[in-house]
Amino acid sequence: MNGSHLLIVLSSIMTTACISDLYSKPIAKRNVDISTISEEYVKATRGGILDFTAAIPGKVYHPRDGYIAYERFWCLDEEKGSVDDYQLLINEVCELKGGDMRGSWCSDKQSQRALFRATIEQNQTTCTGGYNTTIIHTLEPISSSIASEWIAASEMLGYER
Repeated sequence: MNGSHLLIVLSSIMTTACISDLYSKPIAKRNVDISTISEEYVKATRGGILDFTAAIPGKVYHPRDGYIAYERFWCLDEEKGSVDDYQLLINEVCELKGGDMRGSWCSDKQSQRALFRATIEQNQTTCTGGYNTTIIHTLEPISSSIASEWIAASEMLGYER
């Protein structure tokens, strides 16, 4: 890689890391996947000037097992959001999708199938600037909550009907 390519890559990473103030917190929507909503929440509540984790993709697709995993740790600016704020958002999304939260799992009210899982935790460490280090982890089906791969995976990952 020559110098000009390296400069472009570094500029892109720095720009991505510095633009958290340009995002607004997401609103609950029925037709948006939980990993996208969570990703939007992280972007909107990120603290600090530089956050290099912003350049690392957080979604991992598991097509054979039928699910998407999203995981992100970041410095949560509690003037922009909180653990409780995220949990309220997740509860609202679950209701819009026809479910009830049972622990960290959103369960379909009628079929009792897993719709998604979402957790948020703070690990008692602080980032530069004094913000709390926070982690979100979500699981959701790639296609449908009735897909046999998702049902098997969700039960393997701790969902109980």
